[in-house]
Amino acid sequence: MKKLVYTLLFLIISCYSSGNSKFTRIFIKKNSDILKILKNNKTQIKLTVIDKNKEFDEYEYNVDSDKYFYPASTVKLPIALFAIEKLNENKYLSIDTPFMLEDDTLKTTMRRELEKIFVLSDNQANNRIFEFLGQDYINQKFISKGLNESRIFHRLSTKNSSNLNGKRVDFFLNDSIISFQNKSIKPAKLNLKELKKGIGYINHAGSLIKEPMNFSGKNFISINDLHKIIKILFFSEKFEESRRFNLTQTQKDLVFEYMSGYPKEFGYDENDYPYYFNKFFIYGDKELEFSKSFEIYNKVGFAYGQLTDTAYIIYDDISIILTATIDVNSNKIYNDDNYDYDLVGFPFLAQLSRGIFQMISNN
Repeated sequence: MKKLVYTLLFLIISCYSSGNSKFTRIFIKKNSDILKILKNNKTQIKLTVIDKNKEFDEYEYNVDSDKYFYPASTVKLPIALFAIEKLNENKYLSIDTPFMLEDDTLKTTMRRELEKIFVLSDNQANNRIFEFLGQDYINQKFISKGLNESRIFHRLSTKNSSNLNGKRVDFFLNDSIISFQNKSIKPAKLNLKELKKGIGYINHAGSLIKEPMNFSGKNFISINDLHKIIKILFFSEKFEESRRFNLTQTQKDLVFEYMSGYPKEFGYDENDYPYYFNKFFIYGDKELEFSKSFEIYNKVGFAYGQLTDTAYIIYDDISIILTATIDVNSNKIYNDDNYDYDLVGFPFLAQLSRGIFQMISNN
């Protein structure tokens, strides 16, 4: 596996450089392992190496924005950022203003829900914020930021996830309540390649349906847009003001703390949430012990056998932005919870990222 990853890394850099196309064709032809992983796992990788002057060197492999993959919990990253922006549009609200959904039993704050989104990747926290924003707001924000390869259709892991009628959200001030309730317009279905996937899926009744699963009404964020979100967040000075996230520096610092933090630092049981939890890059294969030398600001997602991580990673004097997704649903049956995350996915992403740092260090 390690030999395969290092070979793929060399291929990534070779593919991007002009003048190496002939070498690349020969290289792929002579490496059946590379052909196998690209064909069966549908890997997309985007890499930005950041020099000391904060200039970007860009590399990518197999990136295709017209090819659908399920982004899973990576959608929580822009949704969380948009929630802070919407709070900032109201002079009476802050991330510490208590709020509650109309049918919820939990009175919470945006600070608390943001922590759960980034540290635990909590679906209920995401859905509470989703109700505050509404689909129209989220999708309009994508457009305003120039993230034109993204669209949100539904909540996560809940009944009636795509219901266009939002729940009422009440924010509690000292002597009054500010309420939000959104009714969204149904977004146009995606027009992408490979929206129908696999040879079968398990439906809500637990029965196997022997036909491809249709993802045309599922959430989508391309590798390009995920990568761009990290760039805008951490290097906002490189983007025009309309593209930046409207966050104060204090709010940014809080997001950075949550993105780079580990559950035990926030009081969660280390036995339930070990250091490699939600850190697919660097630590996903559990082979490397925790090291303070790595700063990892990331958001992961995995579902339906699709494994994705997008991150800004610093190690000594090396900084990179890395976004990658890999399909490890080898039997092509969806919703059967039989995916090769541990065997293929986590090891690949961990060794890919460590290999990149090793290659940069050696050059």
